[in-house]
Amino acid sequence: MISRGIIFFALIFVLSSCGSSMKTLESVVESNLKVDPKLESGLEYAKSILENDTLVQIDTPNEKIVPLDASVLDSLYTVLLDEKELVMDIAYKPFYDLLLKKNLTDTTYLTNIYAKTPTDGSPLSYEFDVLKNDVIVYSIENIKGFKVDEISIMEGGSYRMVNQKLKRKQTDAGAIRIMDDNTLTLNIINDGFFKNKGFFGSNVKIQLKKVSPFNLTYEEVLDSVPLTKKSIEIVVDTIYNSNYERKFELNSILDITGQDRMVIPIDVNQEDMDLMGWGYWVGLNNFNSLDWASDEDNDMINYAKQELFNEDSKLYLQASENDNIKLKINNFSLDSRTLNYSTNYAFYKTDNTIERPDRRAEIILNNLSTINSFDIQLGLVTVFFKERQVELEKEVYEIKKLIKLTLEEEE
Repeated sequence: MISRGIIFFALIFVLSSCGSSMKTLESVVESNLKVDPKLESGLEYAKSILENDTLVQIDTPNEKIVPLDASVLDSLYTVLLDEKELVMDIAYKPFYDLLLKKNLTDTTYLTNIYAKTPTDGSPLSYEFDVLKNDVIVYSIENIKGFKVDEISIMEGGSYRMVNQKLKRKQTDAGAIRIMDDNTLTLNIINDGFFKNKGFFGSNVKIQLKKVSPFNLTYEEVLDSVPLTKKSIEIVVDTIYNSNYERKFELNSILDITGQDRMVIPIDVNQEDMDLMGWGYWVGLNNFNSLDWASDEDNDMINYAKQELFNEDSKLYLQASENDNIKLKINNFSLDSRTLNYSTNYAFYKTDNTIERPDRRAEIILNNLSTINSFDIQLGLVTVFFKERQVELEKEVYEIKKLIKLTLEEEE
């Protein structure tokens, strides 16, 4: 009986001592507790923040936004968070006029855990880096067990929140604004003789979110934007006509069955095209020839390109001479002969501002031999320009007014 009485009085003494110590600590904490009177606090406010998992908060307390607008704003602001800068068409200005008036914040979880109260007398502590004007929203719930001795949140060395009587099934929730760049510490203390032996423990749910404010700067800028546009345009085609006659028989003077004199007209029918130039080549011997793959690919067309467009193809047509044949060219056109010519070939550039006859020239051949007949070769080329309308897609640059938004953390 005496032993039980001694133990009973000892237990009362220990509990009384703990109570005195706790009252003393409570008075010290209350004297150092810093409170922000302008910040909204309380369980309902904390729940509204903690239960919203959206990373971007657009606070519009006095103005209702239709879901589509809110979604667009949220999406664009998410891009701003990543890039810190956003350039958009001026057509989006109504969205940003609204966005610029609002309190823009970036909300992130600091912690969201379940923990057991400590059993070794040491506090359970969590530390976080915070910046000035950050808002820390907290919710600490005693899920099951006994009363937790003390839960506190400290900014640097100052107490910002203290609860020394969080009973089972109770929740302490609220918000604090950070006064300066600092370290935020969450402490959970459950100290006592029996608690340090593993008795009278508790399970707590801890939620902390950090709400960081941002400044959004706005300016209108001009930029050149590439656009693809369709248009009807006039294009000019270059058309080459060529012809190669390999055998005109020029008889001898004494051969009465044929002609010893030949006149070959060079007539050009322009139709609805613009004549740019024409040329000829006369081969007076059997061994003379032109390189003629086809009427589209031959020496006469390449010669015309060289003379008309200054293409340096280094093409020289074969010069042809025959002492028994007199060659004469009668030019009626008054067109300009180019620099590369010989007695048997030439090319002429046409001036379409002057009206010309269709017959540009005549090639006159006389056989001076009384015995020999000759096969004459003739190559002709004409070059035309012809206009036609085509629909083209072109990349053009258009000057557009844009909105430039820059996101910066509040200092």
